Amino acid sequence: GDESVYGTVIIGAGRIAAGFDTPDSSDILTHAHACQCSKDFFLKGFYDRDYRRAKEAAKKWHCHAYGGLGDAMREAEVVICCVPDANHKEILGEISQYHPKLVITEKPLASSVEEGENLMQIYGDGIPVILNYSRRFLPEFQKLRQKIKGYGKFVKGVGYYGKGIVHNGSHMIDFLRFLFGAVECLEVRPSEIRDFDGDRSRDAVLRVGTGQFHMLAIDSRIATVFEMDLFFEKARVRILDGGTLIERYQVKESAAYEGYYNYVSVGCENVDYSHAMMGLLENARGVLEDGEQSACTLEDGLAVLRLCIGIRGETL
Repeated sequence: GDESVYGTVIIGAGRIAAGFDTPDSSDILTHAHACQCSKDFFLKGFYDRDYRRAKEAAKKWHCHAYGGLGDAMREAEVVICCVPDANHKEILGEISQYHPKLVITEKPLASSVEEGENLMQIYGDGIPVILNYSRRFLPEFQKLRQKIKGYGKFVKGVGYYGKGIVHNGSHMIDFLRFLFGAVECLEVRPSEIRDFDGDRSRDAVLRVGTGQFHMLAIDSRIATVFEMDLFFEKARVRILDGGTLIERYQVKESAAYEGYYNYVSVGCENVDYSHAMMGLLENARGVLEDGEQSACTLEDGLAVLRLCIGIRGETL
């Protein structure tokens, strides 16, 4: 066959794997749909511990349902791991024994720092891994990352999230690391919200670049929120509506009051999340064929996990 088409299997047949869209959807919201729209990755099938779910997904996406992990792995050059957070360590450990060419895994990396460190040892430099922190794969955010280099010093920021510091807060921390590089936790507030299974949402103050970022938890049982407001010396950026809208402002002198400066709106743009899955596969192709760096490595995943678990405090 054609060397550049990679046989791909998906482990776990839940929503992000197969459920959020259909082969006819205009948006690409699942790994299955992305594979189907890619000329580089051929979806061979699904394995799920619940064979019935694998069969349903296979029927919907016109591919195979495997009865066992071994059967699936024997067919796989590329593996996409979409199992629940708590099973990452175990399943990724098993996958590594079959030495696929590349592993893509849903975030967070694992449930504990110890598990994350263990995965680092298992995978080492042997098998490349891409962690799906989806915002890294969107061109609008890749451009923003370049633009903020011209915005002067980062002054202060605030962000709102919910549904667990590890489960969803890790998205915000990974995104800050993507935009700014190093992030550290300065302070954790005593309040907590128990709005996600086996995780909790807490308020924290982070050191981000030259400034501070206040991360505030909003109870996800009321609504799901992901928003950020970033102030720089020369500009301001707001990321709204779950991250689907970027508003930009520039520092300009007030027309009326001499010597006074304001953050003045200079426009906004929509972020098309349906590109994230295809962006992920483009990065995967680059890693496999052009020696490109994984856009989100195990090291990135572990650094985020360390921060999140530090903020969460003792396990529940």
